[in-house]
Amino acid sequence: MKNSIIVLSFLAVGICLPSCKNDNESGNSTYPDPIKIDLSTTEVQMANESQDFAVNLFSAIHELESNDDNIVISPLSLNMALAMVWNGANGETKQAIRQAMGMGDYQQSDVNDYFHKLREDFVKTDPTVKLAIANSIWTDQGFPVNQSFYDVNKNFYQAEVKEVDFASPSTPALINQWCSDNTNGLIKDMIDKIPGNVAMYLINALYFKGEWADRFNSSATSDATFTKEDGSSVQVKMMNQDNKFAYFQNDYLSTVSLPFGNNAFSMELFLPNENVSFTEMLNQLKQPGYFASCLQAGITADVNLYVPKFTIEYGITLNETLKQLGMGIAFSDLADFSGISYIPLCISNVLQKTSVSIDEKGGEAAAVTVVEMEYTSVEPSTPQKVVFRADHPFLFAIRENSTGVVLFMGKIGKPE
Repeated sequence: MKNSIIVLSFLAVGICLPSCKNDNESGNSTYPDPIKIDLSTTEVQMANESQDFAVNLFSAIHELESNDDNIVISPLSLNMALAMVWNGANGETKQAIRQAMGMGDYQQSDVNDYFHKLREDFVKTDPTVKLAIANSIWTDQGFPVNQSFYDVNKNFYQAEVKEVDFASPSTPALINQWCSDNTNGLIKDMIDKIPGNVAMYLINALYFKGEWADRFNSSATSDATFTKEDGSSVQVKMMNQDNKFAYFQNDYLSTVSLPFGNNAFSMELFLPNENVSFTEMLNQLKQPGYFASCLQAGITADVNLYVPKFTIEYGITLNETLKQLGMGIAFSDLADFSGISYIPLCISNVLQKTSVSIDEKGGEAAAVTVVEMEYTSVEPSTPQKVVFRADHPFLFAIRENSTGVVLFMGKIGKPE
């Protein structure tokens, strides 16, 4: 299940400079201006802090999955699924989930308002981008759930509530069909079977598809060598375009920003410098505020850009990562989810599958996060002309630019 790209969908703030049009395929000058998403002071703080959380999450997964060339996850999908669960947690369990989500000491109402705004406004800011965010809660027939738990997740997350027979052999297919329907068919098989002690699934689905503001010319795509971390190499289809992009470079890395559509969303590429390993670059990005500062420092430069085409699918169980981030109590018999039901529950599994691809036209990405609940046992300066050749492992992120929220972030260590 582990194919290998690290993709995060997470919350980050930075400034992305739009590219300028050139003679590449399909440059569209008629795109409407992006809609700026206005955040309150508290929401800006959430977006800023979540950026560091996202890189820390990414780093924790990279450490656990160090043998994988590619890893793909979606922190935004994970955060929304956890936020729904969090609405039913109390006491120490609630605090632990909030810590793992990177939500500091914010009030429940602030967190719910924040995710509601992201969900509502992201789909409006660029009509050329296809973006869908869906949530659902699946409960076993007859399992008692507090109506207030349903209500808050319906109101803020537009969660669909499904009460079905978990003992029926057809139920996994129903859940998988919902996942497929809400990811344009990219994520199809999330649930193989339902264990007998499972009472509830909380699911988030995220789908993104956008065209580059300036497409790559397919005739410029050619075979090239991509060098992996272990020094071996693979042949890839390397896209190329010479254009103006937001660019930044320091002693550890260089970055390029590739806008989609009307520049509301972009893909950020982070390439470690020669003699700097991917892990060394990631350790720098983990420093508080470092990720945002790299993006904010970008200036428009003439860039001869090389980036490989790729299509990656990845699946991971996030239990150990979330425990490392302080959420262990939620997986134990000490968990307090009394806001969901009077019957004692704990989290048994947090599963995620992600699919990401880019080509000359643009990018497409999808993620599904499933939280499985079971009964407890109790019951620098920039040169005028630069070359950016992504022919060794690099990082990328797809984000909404007015808020800085990153939907997907990835490591490409072996393009496929």
